[in-house]
Amino acid sequence: MKLSAFDIDILNTISKRGVAGITKDELMFELGKTVKGIAYGDLKRHVTALVSNGLAEVEETGPDDFTIMITKSGKESIGA
Repeated sequence: MKLSAFDIDILNTISKRGVAGITKDELMFELGKTVKGIAYGDLKRHVTALVSNGLAEVEETGPDDFTIMITKSGKESIGA
């Protein structure tokens, strides 16, 4: 998978939280500091791609809510 700049931003953000992961709202807040105008649909599409490529894992915590964690492969893909 060729990572986009946004994918790398997502992986870098979730890697800072370690095994505990980061909630959707926290992720949107943190990404919003550097990326303006993030739509939830765009974020979800990128998260789904990262999960399907084994770079992240998602735990659904409610309707349209999730916690995302980085995998070993995800860390390696960003050099973390």
